[in-house]
Amino acid sequence: MKLGTFTLSLVIAFVQKDIKKRRKNYPSREEYRHFLDVPYIDDDNKYHKYDVFLADESNRKHVCVIDIHGGSYVFGEHVDNYPFAYVLLKAGFDVAVLDYLPNDGKKDIKDIVNDCALNLRHLSSNLDKYDLNKDKFVLVGDSAGGHLALLLSLALQNKSVRESMEVDLPKLDLVGTAICCTVYNYTSIGKDSMSNRALKRMKGPRFKDVEHMDKYSPHHYISYNKLPLLVSTCKLDFIRGESLALNKDMQGKPNYTFIDVNSDDKKVDHVHNVTKTSLKESIYVNNEIVKFIDKLI
Repeated sequence: MKLGTFTLSLVIAFVQKDIKKRRKNYPSREEYRHFLDVPYIDDDNKYHKYDVFLADESNRKHVCVIDIHGGSYVFGEHVDNYPFAYVLLKAGFDVAVLDYLPNDGKKDIKDIVNDCALNLRHLSSNLDKYDLNKDKFVLVGDSAGGHLALLLSLALQNKSVRESMEVDLPKLDLVGTAICCTVYNYTSIGKDSMSNRALKRMKGPRFKDVEHMDKYSPHHYISYNKLPLLVSTCKLDFIRGESLALNKDMQGKPNYTFIDVNSDDKKVDHVHNVTKTSLKESIYVNNEIVKFIDKLI
């Protein structure tokens, strides 16, 4: 039996309730120098705002990590990634936490990608204001955000990818990409487990248009990747197969790191290192991400 829209709505409601509960224990937004709720589209929509945090000067490495949250394309906000962002800040990295308007069944993946592109353009045009280094950026993301981070990384690296996606990106000196529990083949994700109505809710009206879906699927462009790439997953990641498929395509490529956490602990599941940063397995993965970024700079 495939997941329908009613069940999907129940899952979304449950996850959002859990996120709201966890937010009570999120780190303070005031701990680091910051620019909060910056609008990249001036429409007062909370999804069109983002945050920039600057690492403490005593430990600041002057590299900006740009983080894109997950949420199955239908929920989530940039504030949900604060626990992970603070891991990066403590390691000495500046962090920009991006956002995008989630799908309501009417939007298209192109709209979500263009939201992220507009956010990147706004960030890029305000580097002096934020006191950010202009030549060291790393894209990171988890789940749907991993898909978006990898896709944008590939687009930033190659003009033909940008043209295929019809996306306007700023010049951004990217030095690497790190993604967790990612979606890799966006074209086929959910086909075997979700009803057509649920797929439309997640992907929008063009979910059956394979040619269009391929334009926004990282698996279609992975041969263009020239930057160092880190991919992490775990035994209980419900879309682990996506990371394994990406790993297969990246085998033998230079500057590539793959982490597959072998744990039967039910807490060590999808994007555990982003949402449950105190787990020993999460600490391990995040330490590897920090070491990966350190090597880039």
